[in-house]
Amino acid sequence: MKKKRIIIGAVSSMLVLTVSAGIWYLNQTCLIYHDFNFEYGKPISITKEDIFTQEDLKRIKDFKIDLSDIKNEKDKEYPEVGNYECKVTYSKWFIPHTSSIQIQVEDTTKPKFSKFSDVVEIPLGSDQNYDFSSYFLAEDLSETSIQYKMEKVDFLNPGDYRMMIIASDTYGNSIEKECIVRVQYEKETSSQNKSAENEEDQSVVSSDLYYVQGIMVVNKKHGLPANYAPQENAEAGAKIRQLIADMQSQGYAISSSYSGYRSYSYQSSLYNNYVNSYGQAQADRFSARPGYSEHQTGLAFDLKHSNGTLVETTPEVNWIAAHAHEYGFIVRYPSGKESVTGYMPEPWHLRYVGDQASAIYASGLTLEEYLGISGGGY
Repeated sequence: MKKKRIIIGAVSSMLVLTVSAGIWYLNQTCLIYHDFNFEYGKPISITKEDIFTQEDLKRIKDFKIDLSDIKNEKDKEYPEVGNYECKVTYSKWFIPHTSSIQIQVEDTTKPKFSKFSDVVEIPLGSDQNYDFSSYFLAEDLSETSIQYKMEKVDFLNPGDYRMMIIASDTYGNSIEKECIVRVQYEKETSSQNKSAENEEDQSVVSSDLYYVQGIMVVNKKHGLPANYAPQENAEAGAKIRQLIADMQSQGYAISSSYSGYRSYSYQSSLYNNYVNSYGQAQADRFSARPGYSEHQTGLAFDLKHSNGTLVETTPEVNWIAAHAHEYGFIVRYPSGKESVTGYMPEPWHLRYVGDQASAIYASGLTLEEYLGISGGGY
């Protein structure tokens, strides 16, 4: 009898534990996802399939999310940026449950430029208060502001200068893009308008830039002011890097490094070193005097072999000669034309002329011959 009572007690205890465990299990919330992130500008949409496992979905009834605490932007169907706690109610095994989820709405999208001028022409003598607002517009769901980084623009000297445009929104997202600020100068002077006296006397750097058919000309007859310092031309720089990347992808031994823009003072130091080493007559055959270097325009580039020397190897030289015009460049100092260009052959020296490159290439002429201008020595 005593043994029977012990067995009954044990069974009863197990039954109580089993029922208690079942009740505990049935009362457990079964949300597996409690945190949700939404991009600003998107409406909130959460279903029970987003919260529960497939197994639990079979037992979930009367599912509801209370989104009443979420504040929408005025006259919009999407909420303001912020963090929201929302109540979730549902039944599991016919037992009602209440839980909560966290919803974060954040803006991580950068503004976009709806208007952007790659080149902005401004009058000589302007200053940092110049109004650029008509050239640039940015769009975003939140308010935007535009900042102009004008540190590299010399408003007192004609030339092309790089300026960074930064568009930012209310939540700190920003986009940067570079443009060219062209401080206005005389844009074109035809060779016919140059007097014979000016053509003969080029020993002093001209105070004006010399353009023919829209191409800036720099050679031993036409120089640049000492204070002309446009830095590397943004468009030309992008094209030379594209050319290099394409050569590298095709297996040519070309370096990512190149010799581009040089200031007047840098060219002066470089030229004087050559004169000291080789004498002026020899130096003049391969190095420009200060104020007469195409590198000062920011439009000329010397390509380098992957071993660091200037490119002279046949496969690379042949590719450059055949394809440079496709990127807006011409080989400026070709073989057999020293009397015209004033320089020994330089298969590595490319000059950016833009859309006119293909026509010059097809003509087989040097830049001097193509434009009908004087060249040769000083």
